Amino acid sequence: MATYTIDPTSLRERPDDVGASWARVEELEELGERGDGERVAWLRILGALRAAEDLAWDDVVRHGGPGGMVALLSSGPGGVPIAALRPLLRLAQVLHHAGRHVDAERVLEQVRTATVTHLHAPGADERLVRECSAVLAFADQGQGKVLFDAGRPSEAVSLFRAALDRRLRDGAPEDQVESSRLALAAATHALEVGGPAPAGAGFGVRRTAPAGR
Repeated sequence: MATYTIDPTSLRERPDDVGASWARVEELEELGERGDGERVAWLRILGALRAAEDLAWDDVVRHGGPGGMVALLSSGPGGVPIAALRPLLRLAQVLHHAGRHVDAERVLEQVRTATVTHLHAPGADERLVRECSAVLAFADQGQGKVLFDAGRPSEAVSLFRAALDRRLRDGAPEDQVESSRLALAAATHALEVGGPAPAGAGFGVRRTAPAGR
């Protein structure tokens, strides 16, 4: 079984078994479009960032979203359908891991704007409200990680705390709550001592499937 652990120092996902992780990628490829969301995440974790980005954009388009950065940034508040929000979150994670922090933040801001628009649309039902809240938590967590890597722990702390508070309020899955706690602890430590948490400070969060699907 392919699993990974979130490193408590870097907040990056690390595959527990690289061979098993690539085997999972092959399994997902055989599923076709149904497996693309998770496949993007595993490709990112394994460092195949070009393949992950190409597949992420394809997945965004399949879910009705814009087909490139220019189109995304020029779309209005209602220009991104709800179905494309999680694919865009996965794209932002890929851009972050590729060191393209500005692009990652731009994508996350578009996700946040579109999500708030859907959240306040007339007739939004409970299911839509819960999905929008989950997406906003992922957006806060994702942007917090970008800022953490960029050496801006104060801003990261605020975003990680917002993600944690929202996930606790919403009754989110425990692994998501724990990842927010881990991220908040790492950013708080960096803010207090001016550097990352020492190696081995915690045990990380182990998962069997990447979040944000």
